[in-house]
Parts: sequence; structure tokens; C-alpha cells
Amino acid sequence: MMHHHTRSVEEKELGLRAPWVPVRTSKQNRPSFTRILSATLLLFFLGLYASPASTWSREQWQDSIFGVTPANETLGFGGIFPVVAVGSPRRKALLERAAVTELNLTIPEQVVWTDEDVRRFRIFPEDKSSAGRGSVTAWLSHHVALRAFLDSGLETGLILEDDVDWDIRLRTYQIPIAQREARSLFNTGRRDAGSYPWGRPEGWDLLYLGHCMDSFDDWVKGVGVGHRHPEDLERTEHRVYRDRTMLAPSDLHPWTASLFTSFDIPKGHRMLHRSVFPLCTFGYAVTRKAAAKILTTIAPPMEIPSRQTGAYDVAILKGCNSENGGQLRCYSLQPELFHHMPAKAGDGIVAKADGNERKPALPPLAVAGIPQDMYRNETSNIGCGFYSGDFYFDGDLERLEYLRTQVVRPGRCRKPGRDVS
Repeated sequence: MMHHHTRSVEEKELGLRAPWVPVRTSKQNRPSFTRILSATLLLFFLGLYASPASTWSREQWQDSIFGVTPANETLGFGGIFPVVAVGSPRRKALLERAAVTELNLTIPEQVVWTDEDVRRFRIFPEDKSSAGRGSVTAWLSHHVALRAFLDSGLETGLILEDDVDWDIRLRTYQIPIAQREARSLFNTGRRDAGSYPWGRPEGWDLLYLGHCMDSFDDWVKGVGVGHRHPEDLERTEHRVYRDRTMLAPSDLHPWTASLFTSFDIPKGHRMLHRSVFPLCTFGYAVTRKAAAKILTTIAPPMEIPSRQTGAYDVAILKGCNSENGGQLRCYSLQPELFHHMPAKAGDGIVAKADGNERKPALPPLAVAGIPQDMYRNETSNIGCGFYSGDFYFDGDLERLEYLRTQVVRPGRCRKPGRDVS
């Protein structure tokens, strides 16, 4: 039965005008600090579907060119928790990407961080701090998402930054085959596959599905050919597997292509391996145990000078570094399935928060990928994503229906000049 409610914040933002199907969030009683805004887009949009996208009928996805069962609307995790800053201009685009690919997002309500919050985080005197204001506020915002995940009572959660791009074949193909390899790596039998698509959480703590790259050593020392060799991968717990959506080597980020060449990875294959030197936290899944460790010991909400971790992702990297006694069992999927969209210097969430405190600059890895991003009109290491602008709908419901039924579900990259798998 259809219930009549006032429009949700998400509906208003996306220009939607009809009734929606209400969906209960995963936990009803939450502290006000981490109050959750339900962004269950696949249900909210005009009641187009009266049941979650995980219940796609066989007829809805049987035309997929891949012939695999799609992942559910939370990609096999308990929930997806994006880090969306208060007033973020990227929020609407994130919601549209989730709507098109029929993902269920649970967006924690963030905090407007103050100068006092930043001062409490930093060491004293502040001029000795290695953490810029933007790094501090991003760090604290990730904490909000992690606490929201723990409050939900769910076993696993995927944390996403709000500027990430992904392939339209993410749910229909890329995630299901990555799950298969993870279950194999973590020795999860068929009996548990339905309950634990990524393997039982006893076998892992953190999965890097979105990152800059895992360079297997500090990138400052050099990346890929001439610096890494096949034996570096062989002595690391890993799986190499075929993925029909893999980019040609010439279309991969230059550093990723060089790393794959150095490891003799066959064309058309990805790898899932124990994390060694993972950079960036665009998208990472955690267990409850891992989230608690991150909040209290791996990346507590304070600067610890002896650790030399001026940014949240560096703290997580050190917690995951398997060659230096990292406390977490982390695994990296390469190339990544989530990558931040190309941005100009100073346009990112960290740089904007830094303001005039520090001169914003793009990191070398991002700079290395810009020419290729512009040439391909795609985000680094993403084959058929949203960066080009071809898959947004801006409130046009017929367009949304077309994108879902003719692009996402069948897994076809219907862009100008392209209609390929």
C-alpha cells in the first residue's frame, strides 16, 4: 500500500515530485550526533519499484551481457555510508549516480566543524602540526560515518567519499566477480556465500575497493617497472582474475599500468591482494571490529606526532601495512572500483577546507592521470562512468528509467560513439 508523505530531502534535491515508498532505516534509535538521513534512492524515486533493487526479477536482469547474478543494493555489505559534508555541492550528483545504478545509500548527518574542533585535534603548538585544516575535518567526518555504521548494528559497512565515480557495470558484474574471488581468498564455502558475499568477516578487517593505488611501497621511491617485480606479488596473499570490463593497459592510469606490467598481470585481469601500501580512502569496507579499532587506536581523533600521520588515509595505510606489522587485515582490489573524479587544484573537500591556510595542490599521482582523464573523458581506471556527464538525469524520470533498463541492467556503455560491454 502506498503511504502519503511529504517529499524527502533527496527527492527535493533531485526534482522528483510523486509519492515514494517509505523504507525503515537499519536502526531506529540513534544519537543525534550521528542521526541518519535515509537515502534509499532505489525506492524513493516515485515508487518506480515497490521493493528493494536486490529483488530484481530474473526478467529485469536476464538481458545482461554478463550472465551473472547482480550484487544487492548495498553491494553485499550491510550498508553504504557516504561521507557527505554539510552543504556539499557534490551531494546531488552522488544521489543521481546511486539512483541510476540502484544503490541504497545511508547518509550520516555530518557536523559543521569549527576552529575549536580543529585545535582540539592538533598538537600544541599548532604551527608544529602536520595536519591541515581540511585533513582534520575530513578525518573527523570519516569518524562520523564509522560511528553511524557502528550505531546501525550491521556487520559490515562500505564507507564512500562523496566525489567518487564508478562504472555502470559495478553492480551487475564487477562486484559479483570480485566477491567470488574474495570468498575464495577467505576460504568461505558455498553455504555461507549468500549471507557473506565477501567472505565471513572473521577473515578480513578492511577491503580497499576505492583508492589511488596500492603501490607496494612508498610511491616516492618509484612505482611499477624497475621498482616492483613479480616476486613482490607472489610473496603476498593474492588472487588474479579475469574481468571483462578491465581497461586496456593504454587506458589504465599510467602508474597502475606500470605496476601491472611489473607483475606480469595478463591483460583483462584484476587482482585482489593483501594490502601493502594503499593510498587514499575513496571507498573502503570495514567490519565492526575494524571500525572500532580505527576510531580508538588506528586513527583516533587526535594528532599523534610520533606516528607522522597528518592525514586520515595515511593513518589507515599504516594500520593496514602488512609488511610493517599493521593491526588490520586489509586487502586491496586493483584497479580500484571507486576513484575520485578529476578535480582542479583546490577543488577537493580537503583543499576547500584548508582555505588560505595552505596552498592547495594536486598530488603527483592525480597529476599523472589528468592528461589521460581528459583524453578518455573518464575518471582514472573507470571504464564507463559518470564523469562524462552522459548518465545523469536531472529530474527527468523517463531518462532515469532508460538509464536503468537500457544501460545499467544490461551492462551496456551507451555513450556517444560507444555501445559496448
